[in-house]
Order: sequence, then structure tokens, then C-alpha cells
Amino acid sequence: MTTETPQPNSPSSSPSPAGEPPRRPDSALFRWHRWRRSRAGRFSLYALATLVVLVAAFGLLGYYWLPGYAKAQLETQLSAQLQRPVTVARIEVEPFALRAAVDGLEVKDRDGRRLAGFQRLALDISSESLFRLIPVISAVSLEKPYVYLSRVAPGHYNISDLIQAWLARPAGPTPEFSVANIEISDGQVDFDDRPMGESHRLTDVDLSIPFIANTPSATNIDVEPRFSAKLNGAPLVLSGKLRPFGPEQVARLEFRVLDLDLSRLDDYVPVLLPFQLKKAWADTRLAVDFARPTGKKPSISLAGDVSLRDVSLLRPGSGVALTLAKGEAHFRDLHLEQQRLDKGGLELDDLALRRSGEKAPFASFHQLVVQDVAVDWGHQRARVGEVDWDGPQLSLKRRADGNLDLAALLKEGPQAPAKGSRGARSPARPGASAPSRGSVPAPQARSKAWVWQVDKVRVSGGRADYADLGLDKVPPLKVADLSLKVDGLASSGKAVPLSLLAKVNDRGRLALTGQGGWAPPTARLKLDMERVNLVALQGWVADRLNVVLTRGEVSVQGQLDYQAGRARFTGATELADFNVLDRLNATDLLRWKRLALAEVTADTGPEGVRIGQVTAQDFYARIILNKDGRLNLRDALKSPGEAQKDLTTAPALEHPGRAAPAPVQAKAPTPAPASGGGAGLPLRIGKVVFSGGHVNFSDRYVKPNYNANLTDLTGSLGTLAAGTRTPVSLRGRVDRSAPMEMSGQVDPLGKDLFLDLKGKARGIEMAGFTPYSGRYLGYTIDKGKLSMDVAYHVEKGSLQASNHIFLDQLTLGDKVESPDAISGPIKLVVALLKNSRGEIDLNLPIQGSINDPQFSVGGIVLKMIGNLIVKAATAPFSLISSLFSDGADLSYLPFDPGRSRITPAMEKQLGNLAKALRDRPSLDLEITGHADPAKDADGLKQALLERKLKAAKAADLAKAGKDGGSLADITLSPEEYNHYLEKAYKAADFKKPRNLIGLTKSLPPAEMERLLLANATLEEDDLKQLAQRRGAAVQAWLLDKGAIPPDRVFLLTPKVGLDAPQGAPEGGRADFALK
Repeated sequence: MTTETPQPNSPSSSPSPAGEPPRRPDSALFRWHRWRRSRAGRFSLYALATLVVLVAAFGLLGYYWLPGYAKAQLETQLSAQLQRPVTVARIEVEPFALRAAVDGLEVKDRDGRRLAGFQRLALDISSESLFRLIPVISAVSLEKPYVYLSRVAPGHYNISDLIQAWLARPAGPTPEFSVANIEISDGQVDFDDRPMGESHRLTDVDLSIPFIANTPSATNIDVEPRFSAKLNGAPLVLSGKLRPFGPEQVARLEFRVLDLDLSRLDDYVPVLLPFQLKKAWADTRLAVDFARPTGKKPSISLAGDVSLRDVSLLRPGSGVALTLAKGEAHFRDLHLEQQRLDKGGLELDDLALRRSGEKAPFASFHQLVVQDVAVDWGHQRARVGEVDWDGPQLSLKRRADGNLDLAALLKEGPQAPAKGSRGARSPARPGASAPSRGSVPAPQARSKAWVWQVDKVRVSGGRADYADLGLDKVPPLKVADLSLKVDGLASSGKAVPLSLLAKVNDRGRLALTGQGGWAPPTARLKLDMERVNLVALQGWVADRLNVVLTRGEVSVQGQLDYQAGRARFTGATELADFNVLDRLNATDLLRWKRLALAEVTADTGPEGVRIGQVTAQDFYARIILNKDGRLNLRDALKSPGEAQKDLTTAPALEHPGRAAPAPVQAKAPTPAPASGGGAGLPLRIGKVVFSGGHVNFSDRYVKPNYNANLTDLTGSLGTLAAGTRTPVSLRGRVDRSAPMEMSGQVDPLGKDLFLDLKGKARGIEMAGFTPYSGRYLGYTIDKGKLSMDVAYHVEKGSLQASNHIFLDQLTLGDKVESPDAISGPIKLVVALLKNSRGEIDLNLPIQGSINDPQFSVGGIVLKMIGNLIVKAATAPFSLISSLFSDGADLSYLPFDPGRSRITPAMEKQLGNLAKALRDRPSLDLEITGHADPAKDADGLKQALLERKLKAAKAADLAKAGKDGGSLADITLSPEEYNHYLEKAYKAADFKKPRNLIGLTKSLPPAEMERLLLANATLEEDDLKQLAQRRGAAVQAWLLDKGAIPPDRVFLLTPKVGLDAPQGAPEGGRADFALK
């Protein structure tokens, strides 16, 4: 220091001895010297000198000695505590500024790898620490901290020993402290997950805490930290306000994550999902509120939202990929300690499921919004305000094996990932084993069922496609513009209002409105379905059918009700544009333009099925009787494991020349016991009306095959119900030309079949019946027309039937070799039955019991035809005789003994024969005259006597010049007869009775006649001539009076003494034969 010297000429100064203070008492120097000499001054100067020395020593130690010592101690102590080498690059101490800094701290792991460290740690210690005797830090700055964390095995980390040691330390009270201005910048954490083969990095770690203290004066001061970092490049931000050390601890933290790559975190999700996360980005904003009031349980509530985008998941082993363009979950007032969410929501955009290798998704939707979600896990209650689902789309394919592709994809189990590969989920703790991805954990037992409710469900813009890959060239079923509305859906299962609308394919429409529930199951729905195509749905029954549906639309309008296990439908239904093909050769089997059922009531209860009216328009049926005698429609249903059958064409026979086998006779079914009261099936149809029908019938049982077409079928049936005899009316044409009709009454549904039908057909062409005539008659049919009137009555199992058959111009053709043909003169039978106009009129009555398994209408008809042929062969005239009222046998004509004259009585019989011949111009008659020696001898003698008497009269007339004509024209009066008898007696040469004088005795005429006859003799040729005259007389009568052409009547050699035909009386006659 410098001091001033007083001037000599100064008036106020006076000389003084050296070393003494100035003499002026008011000068500063004087006062200083005086204070220094005082006791207090001396003490103060000593204290100040001591302080200066201490401060100098403190500075020297702090600047030069303490950094080195502290560095050595820090490395030694930390190495001992961490059991790992710790190095410090430098420690700086500013003792007077109460600042310290540690630079370049580094902790090595046991394998020599850098475990942790930082670039610089700086502390500003507040001078308050000296007075308050607690750590009071005014600023903390940590630059570039680094931590390396490694999971070396499931449940074991590279710092597991440190964690366990820290957890093992005894708990104690937290000492008071106060720290302000905490700053961590540019930090980094590397995490190496060796079992997963993954590594993660937390970079750009910045933490700022303005103030934190647990001193009594600071417990009510809020701590406002701010944290930011990047997790694998995704920004993380944490901020908030908390009061951790006060009597009432409260905190609010706000957490935000942007562009987080979730695909790298998939394996750390504790919930096992059926999909493997391939790609996903997340943005999260969360707010956490914590409060622990004094004496109360702490509460934690969360609020915020989680957003996902560009999500891609894969179901291992199935090839199913899920993509989500955007998803967002938001919630508010999620109370963790109460397990309660007061309000939450979910929004997903553009979710899609795709099969491997396909661009188009098989399931997707545009948006799903769930609003006003409230969940109480403690009481197991949940409520959702509204669910809006926009644009759901589903594409289903039924594979050739009959399974849905979606069901197969879901059933396919995921493949277990290889050990150590990504996706091998590690156990949560040592010794625990992780289930494979896709497994379903066992459900935990619950004390009670969840109670839930969804106020509104709305689905709009839905679409579904269904394709059956087992059907060739069948377009898929497409459902579009699907919308669904459900209100008040709840776990109680009570009935709630619902509405469903959809468009099916191009023209179809579906509407379903009403109410439905499931506890108990109940429904009351109005159904309006219009022109829904059924073709794509047939695959579900295709394995049980031998047919293919190529076209068909169903329309249904009505009310559906279900309650207490009983279902009921009231309304109407219609099948339109229906077409069914034989599966094997794609030939039409069934089709119709419209089949409508009106006023339908279908009830699973005792009411059964009631239909007001059935209307069929423009229908077609292909009916075939197969070679085994079985109708093809019975084979439309296929037995399990049975191969496809041909329903519309005939298979080739192994031996074309061999006829088909006889049909198998099925056993009569055992009648089911009556249910009581004669009640039949629970079915009632008010009326059946049909028009425009066409039935194409083929009989493959015969060879060649028979084909017939029934066209223009129109008719109706009345009420069809058990116990009701309903009127039947049917009209149509056979082969588009021959009209047919049927009428009557039937009761097919009653306990016993009742049938009373009359039918008729006119002018059916018979050339088509050649397969039947060839098989059973042995001839083809060249031409002919069939008309028939039939009547069938069935009641109580008894059949009474009449068949009036009229054949016009039936002409048989070539002979056909058939082992089933009836042996006999078929052409003769036809000729016998034909009249002069070429007509055959037959009546074939049938009766029997339909309950008899041996009873067959067709069999009876064939038997009657067979009997007819046998009768024609053995007694053809009996067929002709049956056509006349007197029924006289026309196979012979009896003559009076010895006579050949045609009497009036004989003329009547010959007239019938002539008429029969005229009506059958194809028949020729053969006449054989017969004479009976036993019966004709006496008659012939009588005839010869009469001829002799007539000859005598003829001679007398000639003498008198008179013309008597032929002997047949000459008549004898009784007087003339006696006159010529006496002359003949006298002229006769035989021994006569004489009188007493020897003259010839006169005798009465009768005695003379007796003697003449007794003595008459017959020549050997007389009987033969009699037979000849008889045949000639018949021939002459038929030619002259019967008007039969000579070329049709043949006179055969006369016969004498042969036996008479069966049924003919003994005596002379003329026998007839037809050719």
C-alpha cells in the first residue's frame, strides 16, 4: 500500500518523532493507529491473518490437491461398489465458487466393454449448504451420459448383480436435499437384447428439472421436469408438474412419443397375439395424474390417445397379413387403482387382411369408430356409447374340399420361431417358459360374468363376396351396400331393435327389420328378400346332390318370429328362373319360370305348415325310368360316398341284344302307427295352380328307349290337407298334339290314401310306343292313335279302376325278337279286335289292394293283355262273340240232323259273323263242313226220303207241263206228302207187311214212313256230301246275304265223324276259323 507524506509548509502539520502517528486527532491515520493499538484491533488483525492463511490454504488445496485426490478416491470407491473398473479423466474444483466438475467418467463391463459414463458432470453448490448443513445444489449439469444395457439371457442382464445389490440395501429415511437447475443433455442408452437378436438405442436424451427438494420449506413447491429423447429415432417428450415430497403427493406428467417404430418392440409385448408385427408406427400422447392424499389410498388416472399408422402384421404359418393405415385410441379418466375407465374411444382407418401373394384384401373396412367407452374392471361392467363401422368388406371362398378358406386360414397353426431368432418371446423371469406365438392362454376364472351394453351399433357401406371354387363357371354371390343398425345391445340379451339392409348381386335386395335377443332367444323380424341368387350357395349341399343349380332366385316377404324354442314364419316366398341340370352331362332336369307360395304360415309347433296357394308357371321336368326300373328324380339325392349318377341320359347296355332286367320289387313299407285321430302330416295347402308345364319322359327300362312329352300342362288342385278330399283338374297335350285331361278328387296327406280320378286322352300317336310293343308283343308299331278314358278310385287301400282304351288304325310292323314278348298270334289278336274302321275298343277293369306288395297296376294290365292273346289263339271267336249282345259263339254253326239248309235262326248267327267279318277286313274265314254219323244218319235218311218225295212231285209236274223249279223250291202239303209217301212205299223194294190174301197191306202214313226209313240205306259218301253241302250253304249265305267278298271266304275239305270243338254241342255243324 502507499501513504502520502505531509508538506513542510503545511500549516496543520507539525514535526513529530519518527514512527509515531500524526498528531492530529481527526486524521484517518491517527484513528487507524489508535485502533491497531487497541485490544480489539489487535484481535481482529490476528483473526484476519488467520482467515487469510486458511483461505489461501483452502484455495491451494482445492485447486491443486483436491482434484487429484477426489479422482483417485472416486475411481477406487466406484470400482469397488460396481465391481467393474471405473476411470475418470479429470476433476475440476473451484473452491471459492463452490463448483466442481467431473470429466470423462467411464465404467467398463467385465468383458471390457464400455458400460456407462458421461462426458462432464458439473455441480454448483450453494453456500446455503454451509449454513443449513444439507446438500443444497444450485445447478447440476450432466453432459452426454451413456449407459449400455444388455440382456444376456432370459431374465438376466449385464447389470443384474448391481440391481440385486441395490435392492438388498436396507431401507432408511431419505436425507434432506435441495437441488435446482438439473440439466442432462445429449444422453444415450444402448440396449442389446441378445436372445432376441435385437438392439435398441435411446439418443438425444435431455432432462430438465428446475427444482426438486424434500426440505420442509420446499415440500409444497411443484417440480416441473421436462424430458426429451429419441427411441430408435422416434422423438419422446415428457413434461409435467409434481410434488413428490409433500404430505399430499401429487403429480401430473405428460408423455408424448412420435414416429415410434413398434416392429422393433413387438417381442416385448406381454400379451400373446395371433399375429406377428412386421411394421407399425405409433404416436402417443398420455397424461398421467397421481395423487396420494394424507391418510388415503393413492390414485392414478390416465388420459390421452395412442395413434398407429402403417401397421402391418403377419399370422405365422398361415400367410395372412393385416394392414392398418391409421388407428387411434383415446381415453380420459382411466383410473388405475379403481380399474375404471370413464370415457374412451377407438378409431381405426383402412384395415385390411390379405392372403400371401394376393393384392386384393379378403377382409377390410374403411373406418371403425368406437365412442364413449366406459369400463369398470372391478365390477366387470362396460358400456359403449356408439360403434360406427364404415365400409366392411369380406371375401369368402369355399374351397374344393368343402371348407371355407377363411376358416382354414384361422385353423392353420403358426410355426414356432427358431431359437434365438426374432419373435422368440423370452420368459418374464428366470426359469419361466414363454408359450409360442399364437397360443391362447388359459382363461382365468371369474367370479361373475361381465355386464355390458352398446347403445348404438351402425354398419354402413358393407360388402361381402362369396365364391365356390368347387363349382365351375358360377359367378360369386355379391352383397353390397350393407347397412346394419342395432340399438341397446346388452349382455342381458333382451330384445333390441335392429335393421339390416343389403343389395345382393345386381338385382337382389335384402331387408330385415324388427327386434331380436338371445336371453332367452327371441326374435320378431320383418323379412323382405327379393331376387337373391342361390347358385353360389349350392356348394354346401353339392356333395349330397347329383344335380347342379345353374339359375335360381328366391324372394321372401314375411314375418319371422321365434320364442320359447318355437319358430314361426308368415308371409310369401317365390323361386323364379329356376334351372337344375344333371351334374354329369349338363342336361336340363328341372326348371320353372316361377314357383310362388302365397299366404305361407310355417310353424315348428303343432300348427305345422299352411300355404294359401302354390303357383307354378312354365315348368319343365325331365323324368326317366332307368334301366333298373328306378326314377331318376329319386337319384337326385346322393348317398354318402356315392359316385355321380347320370340322371338324364341312358347308359349303354353291356349286351345290346339283351333286354333290361325286370324291375326290383320293393317290399311294401310297414305302415307307421297313426298318431291318433287320423291326423296326417302338419301340412295344408289351400290351392295349387300350374300352367305352361312340360314333362319330358323317357323309359330306359325298355330297349329301344321310349320317349314322350307332356306339354301345355295346366290345372289346379284344391285344398291339400290331411283328411280333405281336394278337387283336381289337369289339362295338357301329349307330344304337343294329343289333348289330355284329368279331374277328380285326391287326399294324399291323410292316414289312408284316397283317390277318385277320371282322365282321358285323345289321339296319342302310337308309333312312339314301339319300344313297349317290341319288348312285350314282339312287333313294332308302324302307325296308330291311342285314345283312352280311365277312372281310378282308391279308398281304404282298395283300388277300383276302369280303363277304356280306343286304338285307331293300329298297324303292327316288323317282328322283334324279345325274350319278354308274349307268345301268340299277335297280329290275329289285333285283327280280331279291329272293327271295319280299323278301330279297337277295349275295356280293362282293374281291382285290388294297393297295400299288397305283389299288386301292380302295370302288371295287371300286362296280364290282361296276355290273357287276351291266349284267348285269341285258343278261342278267337269268343272275342268277337263278346262284342254282340246275345254273346252267341260264332266259332261254329250247328245244323239240324241230316240237314244242310240255313234256317232263320241260323241266319241271325251268320249275320253276326258276317258283320264281324265286314268290320275286320283283314280277317279271312275258313269253313269246314262237319257230319256226325251218330246224329246225322237218321236225319239224312229223312232228308233223302223228302228229296225222293219232292222228286216224284217234280216228275208229275213235268208230265203236266208245269215248271216246279228246284227241289228246294218244291213244297209238299200234308195230303201231297201222304200221296207221294204211299207211292214211294209201294215202289220200294223190301219186304212189306201183307193181308190175309197176300196182298200188300195198306198202312198208315206214319207206319209207311217208318218202314221206308228203316229199310233205307246210306252210301259211304252220303255223310261227306252232307258235310260238303253244309259248308257250301254257309259259304253261299255269307257271299250272297252276308256281302263278304269271295276272296275272304274259303271252303275246306268236309269232315265226318270228328270230335266237336270245346263247348260245341254234338251233331252236324259248320266250323269256322279266322286267318
